[in-house]
Amino acid sequence: MARLVDRVVATGSRARRAIHGLAVADRFRGRGDGFVFDPDGVYTYETIEVGRNVDLGYRPVIMAARSRIRIGDNVMFGPEVTIRGGNHRVDQVGVPMIAVGKDPGDEEHDRGVAIGDDVWIGTRAIILHGVTVGRGAVIGAGAVVTRPVPPYAIVAGSPARVVRLRWPVETIVAHERALYPPAQRLTVAELATLAEFAAPEPRVDPATKALTVAAQER
Repeated sequence: MARLVDRVVATGSRARRAIHGLAVADRFRGRGDGFVFDPDGVYTYETIEVGRNVDLGYRPVIMAARSRIRIGDNVMFGPEVTIRGGNHRVDQVGVPMIAVGKDPGDEEHDRGVAIGDDVWIGTRAIILHGVTVGRGAVIGAGAVVTRPVPPYAIVAGSPARVVRLRWPVETIVAHERALYPPAQRLTVAELATLAEFAAPEPRVDPATKALTVAAQER
């Protein structure tokens, strides 16, 4: 009996979520094809623009009162990601913080968030106002991102820091050529800035490594 009741409740919950999702999907400022979102997440719909083939994961919190949150194409979120555009002013004397207003167009205190294409954001990561996440980046689970993330960087920690690049710069160039037309690829200057970050060690096949060690021991 308990299993039957559970199935009935689950079916009703799925139907409710599907209906709610259809009802609110058009409230996003913009959305591309292949967009998937949890209707039980928290969104300030009118300030959020989403590209093609995007999955916002389970129960995200994506909010910006007046600034914009822009999410590119081919982006995936883990569960419970938070993206927070805008901020509260804390510099005014004699006024409770909750009562401090912001002037329209006050970009210094009400900055948005921009997430590039082909980004993966891990479980419960937090991205705060003013952050730009470069194309191809990976945000580690639980990271608190307070500064720009370079393209193809893997960041982690609180506050988040670059751990390394996903690939060496030469591989990034090949990846860009495979996916993007010339006008949309990273520029020479942008690629040059990535050279300062650590690249992953090249993977060595265990059998090849064993043969190399054996040759060195002879």
